[in-house]
Amino acid sequence: MYEAHDFRIDLTDRPDDIRLARVTGELDLAAAPALRDCLTACLESGRVFVVDLEAVTFLGSAGLQALVDTAESARHRSVHWALAGSHRAVVRPLQVTGLDEQLPRYPSVTVAVRDLLAAPAAGR
Repeated sequence: MYEAHDFRIDLTDRPDDIRLARVTGELDLAAAPALRDCLTACLESGRVFVVDLEAVTFLGSAGLQALVDTAESARHRSVHWALAGSHRAVVRPLQVTGLDEQLPRYPSVTVAVRDLLAAPAAGR
């Protein structure tokens, strides 16, 4: 578990071998280091992972940068991953910045997992 003020990430290893990082709270400048640490650990494991943003109440620029950096590192390491989140606090910042077209975002964990499991050689 990773925590900061008004922020928390719970990690779960699913039976399908996908790691799930459930993010809760405000993803702002104070929380970004904890998010980076968590996502770096996910990347270093080499496992497929999903970042669940459904319980995020605020997504600021520092959080967006952590997600962009994760996408770049995942490409270099050939690690498959996805974001799950469909509510305004997550979708709007991604749309305004154009990151909704660059990051692997899905409307739910279920849809993200289904797509990751269907991907050929998904790194599992």
